[in-house]
Amino acid sequence: MSMTGQVDDRPGAIHDRLVEAMNSGVLATDERGRITAWNPRARELLGYTRDEVLGRPMHRLLHRDADGHVPPERDCRLMRGLRTGVPDQGDGHLFAHRDGRLMMCSWSSAPIYIGDPGRTGPADGAVGGLVIVFQDAADRVEIERERREQMARVQRANSRLRLVAEITTVLSSTLNEQEALRRLVRLVVPHLGDWAEVDLLVRDGRVERVAATHHELSAADIAGLEGPLPPLPRVPRGPLAQVLRGGAAVVVGGDADVRADEPLDAAQRELFQVMDAQSAIIAPLAARGETYGALTLGYSRPGHGYGPDDRLVVEDVARRTGLVLANARLYAGQRNTAEAMQRNLLTPLPQPGELRLEARYVPAARVSWVGGDWYDAFTLPGGALGVVIGDIVGHDLQAAARMAQVRNMLRALAWDTTAPPSTVLARLDGVMAGVSDADLATGVFGRVEEATGGRWRLRWCNAGHPPPLLITDDGGTHFLDEHGMLLGDPDLTGTRPDGARVLPPLSTLLLYTDGLIETRDTDLSDRLTSLRRHGSHLAQLPLPDLCDRLLERIEPSGEDDVALLALRIPG
Repeated sequence: MSMTGQVDDRPGAIHDRLVEAMNSGVLATDERGRITAWNPRARELLGYTRDEVLGRPMHRLLHRDADGHVPPERDCRLMRGLRTGVPDQGDGHLFAHRDGRLMMCSWSSAPIYIGDPGRTGPADGAVGGLVIVFQDAADRVEIERERREQMARVQRANSRLRLVAEITTVLSSTLNEQEALRRLVRLVVPHLGDWAEVDLLVRDGRVERVAATHHELSAADIAGLEGPLPPLPRVPRGPLAQVLRGGAAVVVGGDADVRADEPLDAAQRELFQVMDAQSAIIAPLAARGETYGALTLGYSRPGHGYGPDDRLVVEDVARRTGLVLANARLYAGQRNTAEAMQRNLLTPLPQPGELRLEARYVPAARVSWVGGDWYDAFTLPGGALGVVIGDIVGHDLQAAARMAQVRNMLRALAWDTTAPPSTVLARLDGVMAGVSDADLATGVFGRVEEATGGRWRLRWCNAGHPPPLLITDDGGTHFLDEHGMLLGDPDLTGTRPDGARVLPPLSTLLLYTDGLIETRDTDLSDRLTSLRRHGSHLAQLPLPDLCDRLLERIEPSGEDDVALLALRIPG
């Protein structure tokens, strides 16, 4: 505004008012980099008055490197525009405050051209100076730093959530305790530590290290660390003993924090030394009020440790592992009980004369599937041998109980008659309908008798069951295909033909249930062909080895029980 009170609208005056009004620091230089203009906001930001900076070299006065020194002018981004005539900008550069502080600023520069006043491009004249606009960037940089740190924390949290979800999925896919724990240590390293190991409580207070891994050590080095450990002391003093006695997770700084006067913790200290532990966390594997063991994770690198967030993640992983162990042991207990019950229902095999018998029973993979599969062999009056394989419909305790009923009834019906096997099965049909709770069943009943000349003969009847397989000593295989209707259904019509076959010397008669040959995704004829092929290859093995190797090669699916009865004819 002029002395007369009128607004001064000259171009230079308007420019000065705009510069004064800007919320950014603004300075201008001449062609040599000396300051020629300095607005009030520049004074607020850097402390210098206009008179203190005019005519002074901008670079030497203001520009500083990270150490607070004046950088070489040839490296100065602020001065580059004088040489190139090209606008530029930067972020996070340090400007010197009048009181000696360093101010982090963002800036932009534009060249001032000398030449025709109507022209503004670098081709129109020489660079006569710079205009630099700058702002305090400290707050923004700090906000950006905090934002990056927050994003990093979120990413770490998401990564660990994914890890915990993956661990849960992988561990839940097996009920084998040892396999679950070996998978666990492989999953947590290196995400939660450089190394990991699991110690389990076993009977009588004994402790066993069942799994260990290190991201650098070889499997051979680690294998030597696994195995039995000293027993759990009555009064726990060291961190591992305290956790195994039901204590909470504990963070230790390395082997220096582990007692050496307690045998169990002396073994833990030895592990820490092998692992070069700088920090570690020991968390209980517990569920439903019982502690099953401890998970120990650690870092071998200095400067790494376990903070509150890390502890929460490790405790969550350990808690989920504890639930897997609880379920695995519950499953094992139920499975052992069911299998023991099933086996107790199966009678011991006789070994009449030179005939040899072997049997195998493999329970279904599902613990609740106590099946109705059974085998039986018994000596009949007159010296014949009765052989039976059967399957009651169902996969539960009732099916197992009905199996025992039908087995005992068949024994009784076969004992007092020399009638053909088809007659025995027909009588069994009637008894099942009258005095048994059993529904449908399949089965094969046969008599093995010594004929004239030392030869052996089989007479049998098949009630809807997979066909027996005869394997000769030279590897020949023959399915005994004669079969008839199932047992126990009054609505079924038809007959059950009897079959008769001479059993050559050293041949093997194989009776089996459908669990051996049926799978969900494989054609039945292919499985039967596989049974014949493997039976042929194993024909000359001793009978126990033939049964074991056959099960190994066939690999039953586990969807159903498998009962196997094998008879070897003398030579």
